[in-house]
Amino acid sequence: MGPAPWPTRSGPAADRPENLVGQGRLLAHPRARDDNTERNGHHPVDTLRSNVTVCNEMGEAKRRAAAPPKCRGCGSPITKENDSEAHIIPNALGGNLKPKGIICRECNTKLDAIADNALIEAFGDWPTLIDIPRDRGHNPPRIVNTRQGRRVRLEPDGSMSAIDVRYEVTEVEGGHSVEIAAGNWKTFRQLLKRASKDFPALDPIVAEQNARKVGIDDDDELKLGFDFSPEAIFGGLITAIWLFLIHRTGRSFMDWDQLLQVINSMQDHGGTFRYLVDGLPGLRGPEIPIGHKIIVRCVPESGELIAYVEILGILRVGGVFAGAGGPAKQIEHIYAYDVLERSDRSREFSIDLQKFNQQNWREVGLGPDDAERLRDHFRSALGAVFVRRYKERFSPSDVAAEGAASSPA
Repeated sequence: MGPAPWPTRSGPAADRPENLVGQGRLLAHPRARDDNTERNGHHPVDTLRSNVTVCNEMGEAKRRAAAPPKCRGCGSPITKENDSEAHIIPNALGGNLKPKGIICRECNTKLDAIADNALIEAFGDWPTLIDIPRDRGHNPPRIVNTRQGRRVRLEPDGSMSAIDVRYEVTEVEGGHSVEIAAGNWKTFRQLLKRASKDFPALDPIVAEQNARKVGIDDDDELKLGFDFSPEAIFGGLITAIWLFLIHRTGRSFMDWDQLLQVINSMQDHGGTFRYLVDGLPGLRGPEIPIGHKIIVRCVPESGELIAYVEILGILRVGGVFAGAGGPAKQIEHIYAYDVLERSDRSREFSIDLQKFNQQNWREVGLGPDDAERLRDHFRSALGAVFVRRYKERFSPSDVAAEGAASSPA
């Protein structure tokens, strides 16, 4: 499926408050002149009728403005009770922008099921490993496999403990050696109780006092993945852009049914989006190692609306979001958020128009078919951003020394 078409300005004028003022001005003028008009400079009857019309129109505009917004999904009125306050970028990935009055909880749950949950799962255990700050709640513990086949419990504070249950008895000279391991104290104590029954000479109290917390061996490694396939990530990115445009412009650029169709199409083959591994061409601003960006801008000559989303400094995707049949009114919105500092830094960014406008947005960056190059890119990016962040949490001086040693003279 191609890019979404630009919306047309159809429908009753009452649905477009910007037109109400214009109608009021038009009706405020007398429609005709007669002798009375020549003498007094206005027509009393027409002026009265026009003023009443203006008041009615303005009153209607105020009434509509005061009415509760309707859900962009199902059309139901949004109330305090059913307003989802949906995070534009998922809370589980450190998203902070959560405008009110866009979609209800039920429709937000639908978007979670078809798009956002897959995007969250694409990042796997990384948010917990580096403890991404959340707007609400905390990162959950994760069960992670190691390359040597063990399982460990990974905590948001970076600590790890083995969770494999082991009860191994080995005959040794003069008796038996009992090795017990478990992922929690409850299971561990149950195994100790069993051991004390099997071997009465074993004192469970002393054994518990000598127990130690075990993570992974020095020669072992965690197996952490990242799913960059269109099926995993593109639906959530389309949803983020859709919500962002409603938040910034009040317009959705596609209705609910179109949104669901585009999500399905993008997840299937990527559509008009590409992996902009070097970032958005023409974007100027500071480096934010772990941050979010959403940028939409129109190409003046073609009228195409270009959208770009960056999540946690790792995932960078963009392309044609909406097409037009020629020049269109300029649109530009920039959102940049520093996840670790929890600060909006949008004002620090701008776009080099010449560089931006000269791009071929259907060829820039890498496509979904460039699997090997994408795999190499993300392997490098994960090491440079996420692994580095993890090391900084425990040994910042070592990371700084490592960076200095590898810097060119």
